[in-house]
Amino acid sequence: MYVKSMPYICHDIGLADEMSPGCGDDKFWKVVKLKHEAIPYLIQKLTDSTTTGVSVPNFGYYYTTADIAYTALQEIIHGIPTFELLGVEFDEEGCGYCSYWQHLNKDYNNRKKFKEAVLKWFESNIDEFVWVESNRFSTCDCGGDHPNGGHLELQD
Repeated sequence: MYVKSMPYICHDIGLADEMSPGCGDDKFWKVVKLKHEAIPYLIQKLTDSTTTGVSVPNFGYYYTTADIAYTALQEIIHGIPTFELLGVEFDEEGCGYCSYWQHLNKDYNNRKKFKEAVLKWFESNIDEFVWVESNRFSTCDCGGDHPNGGHLELQD
């Protein structure tokens, strides 16, 4: 992936060629807009530990290709049980979401196990996903129209 910035916070993501600061790289959103087609590719990338130059706000890490792929996956499929699939508590040691970053960066085998868990979860639920029209973002505090105009989620 050649993403130079990740979505974090912006007022209006828009659909222009150039995103405003905090809205992420247009290359990231082009992958997200592939919707269903991108899912197998993104899952495959969950073990790619190539470090990018994109820093993770507030956590002191840099996104790996795997982290970018997982973030894109979360924008396509809302409600992925991240911490259940990781096998760690959300607020392990009182750090909240940093337990995601710590766990995956501690040992490459954690990335391999996470990829396997995500794949198994996706495949076991594949017939239960429905498309929901929505402008809700899953991974960032961004406003405006979601580039997908919706997302997949598990049926109730």
